[in-house]
Amino acid sequence: STSKRKRANSEQLRILKQVFDYTFFPSTELRAELSRVLGMTPRAVQVWFQNKRQSWKS
Repeated sequence: STSKRKRANSEQLRILKQVFDYTFFPSTELRAELSRVLGMTPRAVQVWFQNKRQSWKS
């Protein structure tokens, strides 16, 4: 099965990274707002931050 996993584009990444610089743990409200603005699901935003925290630690 081919999963339709959408990768964040450069504009989305730019904004996500800006928010990440501001907070490692965005609130539910902030994640919802980001997902709305970026056209991503709240889950995708949540996963992005989880992955980013992991890679930042290593």
